[in-house]
Amino acid sequence: MSNMSECSAQYELTHQVVNEERWKSVRMKQQTYREAFDLAKDVVVKIRTYVKGRCTEEEEVWSEWVESNYPADLQGTPESKVKDFKCINDKLETLKCEWNTGELSSNSNYELQYWQEGMSHKKTCTHYMTANERNTGCDFGGEEFELFSDLFICITGIPGMDPIRPSYFIFQLQNIGKPGVPENLTLTMDTPDDFILDWNEPGGKIPAHCMQYEIQSKNQKNIWETVAQQRENTYSFKRSETSHSCVRVRGKTNVYCADDGYWSDWSPEICWKGRSNEPELMWLYCAAAVVIILKGLCVSTCMYTARKKRQWSKKLQYKAKELVYDMDPGHLSKC
Repeated sequence: MSNMSECSAQYELTHQVVNEERWKSVRMKQQTYREAFDLAKDVVVKIRTYVKGRCTEEEEVWSEWVESNYPADLQGTPESKVKDFKCINDKLETLKCEWNTGELSSNSNYELQYWQEGMSHKKTCTHYMTANERNTGCDFGGEEFELFSDLFICITGIPGMDPIRPSYFIFQLQNIGKPGVPENLTLTMDTPDDFILDWNEPGGKIPAHCMQYEIQSKNQKNIWETVAQQRENTYSFKRSETSHSCVRVRGKTNVYCADDGYWSDWSPEICWKGRSNEPELMWLYCAAAVVIILKGLCVSTCMYTARKKRQWSKKLQYKAKELVYDMDPGHLSKC
């Protein structure tokens, strides 16, 4: 364009998002762009020029798309790739990655390589977890990683051994965090109609404001049911809802601090046996029953004694009449 100096060009670049089917589009003025790709797949990038201004009389003008391909350099058979790869950042303190093995020859084994921005070079795992003499995981130990920064992992074959089809993974550590177990569950009466369940935040580096919790209650049929999901570490139960039931709690990083994460293990269950005054009521019922029984015995004894007294009185009167008759036979006829 002869009058291009009167406009500034922009560029639109589009490429497929890692581990997704959708395409990402970026518009920029720079002529350099950096992005992460899955190198186990062909990388396809398209770019075109966009111009609008005095040089185009304020009309939008687009160039044709230019496409660039980066073919994947694949070694080894597809069956040799790792399977079911998973990483967990326990309490944001310890990172461990595990996988299942593919179909390997007797002269092959896995090697894990990793890199994060700020590292001068890629590193190799130094502490593998193994099964049947094959590497099945990596414990990164005290390695320090940055949150909210991509961590790149490649699992391939050990140099000098039979080749293995490489696998590439990209994630951020806050999105694979697993909190510790909620601690010190307690149940306390709040009012005669309900009580309070509360607990302490789990240990680790996940801040308290980044936690969410799930509370479950086990009914009389021994089935766990979710009763609440919340960010607070206290929950109020109605007595009618929890009589003769048990509760447990687990935690997870909430959406305000991470895109994803793992639920913690469940806390030990704590059981509510019913109202706290049931033992006192039982003793009260027993005492009332004893009083009623004793009162019944007293009444029966009094009635029995009174009846006996009337019987003795009649007998005495009869004896008295007999004595009078014996002493004065004519006295009875006068009366």
